[in-house]
Parts: sequence; C-alpha cells; structure tokens
Amino acid sequence: MESLTDQVRKAAADWAAVTGVCSVVFDYSERAVPDPCGQSFCERCPKAVDGGCEPQVANRFGCYEAERWGGHYIYFCPASLVFIAALVYDADTPVYGIVAGPVVMGSMDDLLDDLNPEMGRRVAGLSSRTPAEVNSLARVQQALARALAPAQPVGEAGAPAPAAAETEPGAPPQPYPVELEQRLVGMIRRGDRAGAAELINDLLAALYLSCNRDFPKLRQGATELITVFSRATIEGGADAQSIFGEKSAMDRRLAGLRTVHELSAFLVLAFERFVGYVFDFSQFRHANALHQVISYVRVHYAERITLAEVARQVWLSPSYLSAVFSAEMGMSLTAYVRKIRVDKSKDLLAGTRLSVADIAAETGFSDQSYFTKVFTKAVGVSPTQFRREHNGADHG
Repeated sequence: MESLTDQVRKAAADWAAVTGVCSVVFDYSERAVPDPCGQSFCERCPKAVDGGCEPQVANRFGCYEAERWGGHYIYFCPASLVFIAALVYDADTPVYGIVAGPVVMGSMDDLLDDLNPEMGRRVAGLSSRTPAEVNSLARVQQALARALAPAQPVGEAGAPAPAAAETEPGAPPQPYPVELEQRLVGMIRRGDRAGAAELINDLLAALYLSCNRDFPKLRQGATELITVFSRATIEGGADAQSIFGEKSAMDRRLAGLRTVHELSAFLVLAFERFVGYVFDFSQFRHANALHQVISYVRVHYAERITLAEVARQVWLSPSYLSAVFSAEMGMSLTAYVRKIRVDKSKDLLAGTRLSVADIAAETGFSDQSYFTKVFTKAVGVSPTQFRREHNGADHG
C-alpha cells in the first residue's frame, strides 16, 4: 500500500500534468520540498538571487496561511507572481502542503510593464489565468488535498478515537519562572531569534516542572504560553491580524492533543511559527498586500479611491499600509493612483476620439481642469498636445 508521502507526491505531479501549473510538496515535519517541480524558476528568479525571497520560506508562509484561512490560500510572491497552497491533514494536523505556481493572475501586459527585460522574458512563458480561474484552481486543489487525508479510526460513538491522556504525578510542582517568560518576550521584541530559541527550551522545562506533568494543567499552561507568544510577536512587529488568526488555529490544535509528547512537539512548532511572522514572513506578507492594492487600483482607478477603503480591502490599518506602500513602491498610494490614471488617460488620448473632458471623467479625475494640471505635470505636455504628437489630430 502506498504511503501518504508517496500519494501526496503523485497527486502533486498529476496536478501539474493536468493543469500545466507546477506544484511542490511542503513537508510540515521536515521543512523540506522533496519533489521540486518548477522550483528552478523560483531559484533563478532575481528576487531569490539577490536575497529578496527564499522559495522554501515562501512555501512555509503559504502553508501556514492556508491553515489559518481554512485549508487553502492564494498569495503573491515578491516578484508579483501568484501561488496557491492547499493542505493535506492527518486527523486535525496538517502534514503536507501542496503549493502550486507560479502563475500570472490578471493582465500579462500590466505585469510585464513592471518587470526588467530578463525577468519579463521568463514570466512571459508562464500560464496566465483570470482571478476567477485562480479561485477555481484553488478550490479544486483543496478538494484534491482533502481527498488525500487518511481515514481516521472511529470509536463506538463514531468519533475519532483519542489517545489516552498522560498524567505522571511525581515530585512536588516547582514555581513557574515568570522571569523566563518576560525574557523571552524581550528577545522577540528585540529581534534576538537565536536567544529566544535557546530560552524556549528552558521555559518548556519549567512549564513541565511547575505542572508536575499533570496533563490538564500542562495544556492550560500551554494555552497561556501561546497567548504570550502571540503578544510578543505582535510587539516584535508582526501583523496583528495574522497573529490573531494564527493563535486561533493553534488553540484549535491544542485542544486535540492527548499526550505530553504531542504537547512538547506542538509548543516547539508553535514558537517557531509565531517568530516566523516576525523574522521570516514580512517580505511575503508585504508583497501579498501590495499586489492586492495594485490590483485593486488597476480595476477601480476610475472610481473614488481612499487610503481607508484600500486598507480595508487588505485588512491593514491605513497608517501601516501607507508606510509599507511608500517604503516598497517609492511613492505614496495617492501618487500611485495618479500615475495609473495618467497612464490610462494616455492610452485613451492616443487610441480614441473621446474628448479630453470625457477622458478625465473616465480615468477618475474630478474635472477637466484638474486632469490637465496633473497630466501636464506628469508628462511634460498638455493632454491636447500629447494627442497631437501621437495621432496627428486634435479631437479634444
């Protein structure tokens, strides 16, 4: 009988053959990608070469977010390409992720305009899908992943049979060292990942001693420790929305644990996952939010666009989105919206007979006078002059 590992690898290969979209398998226990399919694209990507993206960290990010969002997740990488992660569960625990991509979502021309020539040539050979098609791929991929989940043994009542809880009373319980917890929080805030990883072992040992290996008390202590991890990572700079979702996923998994061994492994994993949002995932989280913003602006440029409305679309605070967008794009969101509107107006001026006033209205400007002022400042000539230079006639 085929092992689950072999079944997942075969399913990923079949998915790639049928859809034309490459896929890799992310192993939750080994943190590895056993069967690279299309990884050569990511490894040769300029973002990976210059250190701006690590493909395996990207896979881990996608799989963790998929767990937070119910089993699958669609996200942009720093190079503006789209990936889809779907999870294979064993009982309530994710054991593998199938990560499909890259694909181009939306307009290939818009994406190529933002890339250097070398990257553009490589991206032009990728599959291009509409947002609706990407959503369909994600749903089918998730259904495939669910079908791979092993059947669970059932007890007399028809529910999964739980393992016996461990309770090993022994020596009297030791006081819980709150100072270790405070030191851990401080290290995460300061970005001391190595120090925090070393201290977590001492903290876990102290938790076991303080609870005298009484499992119900251990689980309660673990629940409180998860809260500590989540607060520390938010204070360390992680996105609060991501961490609240991650904590909810951790709490659900914690409720199903039945042995001290399971609990120990879970707490180590939980710590690594929380600090990953501080140290590893900011580039992917920012890339994902930025490309959602860019896509929103390109679709809604003719409408009234506010920072608050865009921030709601990507689940970020307006001030945080403003800071991230300016740092990554080199311009404010307002300036970017103006740029897109001017670019669209140039196409209309050169390719249609619409009046300047109509073009101003169709590209989101409040009136012709303001449009002329913004256009002239950005392009160096007035809309009317631009039209003369590009089609030899004045239609406005």
